[in-house]
This record gives sequence, structure tokens and C-alpha cells, in this order.
Amino acid sequence: MDFLKKIVLIFASTVFTYSLGAQNVVAGRVLEGNDSKPVEYASVVLKNMEDKVIAGVVTDKHGVYKFKVSQTGEHILQISFIGYKTINAMINIEPGVNAIKTPVFISQNSAELDGVTVTATRNERQSSVEKTRINTSAAIASATGSVTEILKTSSMVTVDNNNAVYIRGNSNVLVLIDGVPTTLGALDGLPASATESIEIITNPDAKYDSEGTGGIINVITKKKGAEGFSLSSSLNWGVHERVNGDLMATINKNGWNLALNYSGKYHLEDVRSGLSRYFYSTGNSIEQDIFSEREDVNNMLSANISRLMKNNDRVSFNIKFANPKLTNNQTLYVLSSSLDNYDASTRNNEFIHDRRMLELSADYKKVIKPKVSEITLKGTFSQNRGQRFSFYEEDGEISQKSQGGGYPKNMTLQADHFVKFAKERLLESGLKFFYRGNDFKFETFDHNIQNGEWELNDFFSSDLYYQENIYSAYTNYGGGLGNGYSYKAGIRVEYSESELNIRKENERIEKYHFFPAPFLMFSKRLSDISNLDLVFSRRVTRPVYPQINPFVNMVDKSVYETGNRDLVPEEVSQAEVAYNYTKNGTSFMASLFLSHTGNFITQVSSLYDNDALMLTYVNGQKALKAGLDLNVRKKLTGFLTGSLSANGYFGETHGNESGMDLYTNKFMWSGNLSAMVNPTPKDNISIQYFYNSPTVFPQFEAEQVHYMNASYKRELIKNILTASVTLTDVFNTREWNIVSDNSVYSLDNNSKNESRILWIGLTFNLNKREVGGSGKKQSQEEPESLIKLGY
Repeated sequence: MDFLKKIVLIFASTVFTYSLGAQNVVAGRVLEGNDSKPVEYASVVLKNMEDKVIAGVVTDKHGVYKFKVSQTGEHILQISFIGYKTINAMINIEPGVNAIKTPVFISQNSAELDGVTVTATRNERQSSVEKTRINTSAAIASATGSVTEILKTSSMVTVDNNNAVYIRGNSNVLVLIDGVPTTLGALDGLPASATESIEIITNPDAKYDSEGTGGIINVITKKKGAEGFSLSSSLNWGVHERVNGDLMATINKNGWNLALNYSGKYHLEDVRSGLSRYFYSTGNSIEQDIFSEREDVNNMLSANISRLMKNNDRVSFNIKFANPKLTNNQTLYVLSSSLDNYDASTRNNEFIHDRRMLELSADYKKVIKPKVSEITLKGTFSQNRGQRFSFYEEDGEISQKSQGGGYPKNMTLQADHFVKFAKERLLESGLKFFYRGNDFKFETFDHNIQNGEWELNDFFSSDLYYQENIYSAYTNYGGGLGNGYSYKAGIRVEYSESELNIRKENERIEKYHFFPAPFLMFSKRLSDISNLDLVFSRRVTRPVYPQINPFVNMVDKSVYETGNRDLVPEEVSQAEVAYNYTKNGTSFMASLFLSHTGNFITQVSSLYDNDALMLTYVNGQKALKAGLDLNVRKKLTGFLTGSLSANGYFGETHGNESGMDLYTNKFMWSGNLSAMVNPTPKDNISIQYFYNSPTVFPQFEAEQVHYMNASYKRELIKNILTASVTLTDVFNTREWNIVSDNSVYSLDNNSKNESRILWIGLTFNLNKREVGGSGKKQSQEEPESLIKLGY
């Protein structure tokens, strides 16, 4: 609770701190050109003559904007709103109050949707054919401190009970965080309070890495503030044993930007799981009731410094340190039955996973010709020191322990260039080198009851080194064709070489892979408020080292897992057509997609040692998907807004591996429905309902999941202090259930986390800029098991 006390003291001491250096006031109105209606949540940005952002706000329900600045003289006032043309106007700021009496009129232009970013606190999600952006602070689930909870706002994303993320049913997802390859691992290792927004990119163009057949998740962290000094902080307390929050300070003056950020969380939760299996060949069965207590502690520090030169050249440096630690204590009640006997036992397991991650990045942007040509050079480095400790106890006697870990490293070097031609035609090109590797050693020991000594169990021990080099080059070219038509065409080529060194067996496996990834998009502006897009792309997922690790890992005495050294990359080709409509607070987007995945990677299980399961990974022959994404947002009244997000697809898989039939076919869908009420300008009430239909995987079927979240926010001090109360999983209905019935065994697995949590939160801002930024980070998550034992 020391963390809680410190944050509360920070709130109390800073609420009365005065704002630095902002003496001159700029105020005006933004109206819609057709009928002169006020435009709420329009982004108003003030820039100096060097195109550097000085300040920014969003308009209120009357279309009014107002902000304070310390500068005087000529400046650029930029007004933008999603679906409308961006307006740039010259203004002259004089000392004192500058009231711009003539309103700024904006008109709709759907062709510019992808170029506009609005981070209004009440606009939770924006979608286009290429990506969906979720504004973290607007999501109800932001109070939980979990990035994966926020991702569920998008219907195309599903998250299982172990926080494995699926996009349109595919868990092979590339994670980006500010463009830096990361060794952090799973997304849950990143505190949600450290993030500004999250992008879900389903149709990335050629400038993005082609890794990730499911798509890309781009987490954008907090970095920038307004001109001068800014301070922001958030604190969320979950009844009873959970707390998360962040503290960020920025200085933005004379072209220099310095940002310091701390984010942390402490979550304690109980998980109850059950696993029952019946083996047809032997008639044996095992039933397990599992009670887990998980302690999740995460601390993250980051610093960013950047310098914007007078000629708009920019240099920046970033450093991050994170220390996620997960401790899990389990009690298992096991009943083993055979045709003529049964045995009952009690097991106690303890698992500790401690990681220390360091990330460094630097980039330099050289402006060759302002707004015409630029070159960007970037280098990144990430290293994680991970340690895992496990202790196994059976009927009160310690029977086994294990220890070890890995040292994953990532490094990138890249150069990017763009040049603009007449008629807004743009040419982009770049080169990139990416390295990832891991030095992994794990030892398991059996306890000799007779002499009390620990003896090495060589079968469950591993010693290997894995590395992969990826060389890539890309180019994009696009522009207008006239009559409302535009296009973008690109190609990315990647060549990879990997080495798996199994030191324990003195064996080395080398593999090489060449992958061309074309991208093509055509757009047609149907009217000022609607457009049509057609996209084609190809992507790849290369097996990561946990999937190819040939050594056996004991999850539990009846569940084991191993990798498959013979896995090959899976490759997907996808086509999508999307229709987008935006007018007067109403937005509608529908997209049809079709994909073909060759050599798809999936997890399977088989019988091991008579009455245990062995989990591993195999390549299936092909997977086919055809589906629809739907996003609707409608302002129903002056105080009520509703939105609907739905994703449905028919999926079919084919393949046979070692006698295991991988064929599936089923229609699956997920969606969420939300309502947002603003009874007063200071109050906001949000309710969101989620539903996931039954989902099939080769050998497994997950049952339906549904739940509801609710939140109330109140602005206590205008633009400074906001309080919130959030209740997640209102009816306590969210749980994970998966079943399997094949020729070898039948299985039933269920897992229930503590999901109904009451959260109380405070958010404090001092001189915070109200417009958002964008960025790009790369990580390959460790694969998660479909069978959940509360780990």
C-alpha cells in the first residue's frame, strides 16, 4: 500500500500547482459547413511557423475551443475532425485574449479518414480498412491495467483465459510497441497505464514487417505533452487486492521534448480450474480440481528525449526498463481411475517467472525538402533476462524442482525514405535488418527420498541456443487517379536464416526462407461522406523458439509440452473489400474478407505415458476463412451515443499429422454493444456487453463467452482531475471452457478467473495536450496453450 499512499500524495500536492508560462488566450468556434452546426470533439492544434505543435484542445459541444500559450506572433491554426477536410489558417497571436470572431467551417471528406487522428476522451475507437485504433483512456477496461482487456473492445480480437490474443481466430500476431523490437514477451507484461492508444492492423502495407499472419497489434506509449511543463497521473484501485497507475512528466520547450514515465501494477487473483480426461485405449481417467493464487507485479520506467531542429530535422532517444514478475501457487486435487483401481492425491506447485527487460532506441530524421522528401535512420536493441523457478510437492513431500531461463535479444537497423510528387503521389522505400535470438537453459531435479539429495532429470532439462536474421527491403507507391480513384501498391521481400543449436545433443539445425509480400489497395470516393476500398496482402509467421524447442517441459504430472523442430513457416494471402460512411455523428464501416493460409501452425495433443497428455505444434495443410467485420457508431440524442462492433467468419482447416485429423469447419462470431450517456458535460456513463460464440480449433472446441462491463466518470476539476468507478464482468459470467473428443481421448477443461472487480480510479492532468500521436514495436509473443490449468 506504500505505492497507493505515494500516488495519493502526488495527487494532493499537484492539484494546486500552477501552470507554467501560458499567459495568452486563443479562443474560437468550429462549425459544420453545410448547416452551421457546432462540431464537438474537433481537434484544434496550434503550430509555429516551423510546423511544430505548440498546443492543442478538442472543441466542446458548442464547437468552442480555448487554450493558453506563452508565444505571440504568427502561427498556424489547424482544425481536423474524422471524416472532414483538415483546415489550416494563419493567425497572429497578440498579448492577452485573442478571440477569433469568425467561426471556422469544416466540410466532410471521407477520403481523408486515414490521415486524421482524433484523441477525444469520449471517442473510444476508430476503424478503417487498414486498421482499428483504440484510445486507451476512453476504454472502460483501462481501469483494469490490462492491455489485453482493452483489446477486447474490437470484435475481431478475442483473448483466452491465458491472455493469448487472436485476431480473426489467428493467434500468430505481431506485436509492435513504438517501433522497437521487444523481448518483453506477452502483452500482459506491459501496464495499460503506460499506453496512449492501441492499433489493430489487419491490412498493413509493405513498410511494415510481413511477420504475423493474424495481423499486427501496435501499442503506442505515452511520450509527449503540451508546450512547457506537463504532469499527468492515474491511479486505479480494484477491490480488494489490485492497484495500478502511472505518473508522467514532460517538458516541451524550444524544440526539446523530455518525457519521464513510471507505470506499475500489483494484482492478486484466485483462479479455479478443472481438467478431466478419459482415455479410450486403456479405460483410465483423471480428474483434477485446481486452485491457483496468482500474484502479478509489474514496474516499468521509460524516458524519451527528442530535439526538433529549425529545419525540422529531428533526433530522439528512448530507454525503457520493465520488471514483470508472476508468482503462482497451486493446489491440485487429483483422482486417477482405472478399470480395477483408483488413487487420490494432493499436489502443490509453485511457479515464479521473473523478467528484467531493457530496451534502447534512437532515430534521426533528415528533411531533404520540407513536406516533400525525408530520410529516417533508426536503431533498436532489446534484451530480457528471464528466470523461471518451479517447485512440485505431492502428498506433503517435495518431489521435484526446476530452475533456469533464457536471455532473448532483439536488434534492428533500418533506413526509410519518402518523396512526394505532383498530384499527391508518394514513393516510400526502405531497408531493414532484424536479429532475434535466445540462449535458453533449463534444469529439472528429482528429489531422492532415500538420501535426501537432488538428482538431475536429464529428460526434462534443456540447453539450446536459437537465432534468426531477417533481411528485408520494401517500396510503396501511391496517389490519385482522378474521378475519386486512388491507389497504393507495394512489395516487401524478406530473406531469413535461422539456427537452432541443441547443445545438449550437439546438433545444429539451419533453415532458410525467402518470402515476397505484395500489397495492393484501390480506393474509390463514392461521395463526400462515403468511400470503398479493396485491399490484397500476403503475410508470414515463422516458428518461434518455444514452438521448435525439442525438449519436454512438465506443465503438471499429467500434462507435458514440447516443440516441433520440423515446423515450417505458415503463409497467408488475404483480400478484403470495405465500405465506409461518416456523417453528422454517424459512422458505419463494413468489410468482407477472404484468406487462405498454407502450412498453418496449430497446437495439438496426444496420449503420453498411458494416462498423460503431450502438447506440441504441427503444420496443417491449409486454413480457409471468409467473413465480415461491422462497426457502427451513432449519436442517438444530444447525450446518448451507441456503437456496435461485430466480426463473423466461416473457418475451415485441413490436414492430418501422425494420425491426428486436423479438419474443422464452423461459423464463428464475436461482437460487442455499447451505450454511452453524457447527462451533463462533466458526467459520462458507459455500458458495454461482449459475446464470443463457440470457437473451434483442430482437436478442440471452446464454448461461448459473454460478459458486461460498466463505468461512470465524473470531471471533478475541469481539464485537471477526473474520478471513475468501473465494474468489470457485472454478472460474473466470464469463464473459459474447452472440450475435445477424438479417437484417443475425451477432455473437458474449465477455468474461472476473478473477473468481477470493482475499480475506483483517479486521473490527473496538468497542462496536458489533448491531441494524440502515433508510433510503431515489434514482438513475437510466446505461444499459449489451449488447455488452461490456472498458470
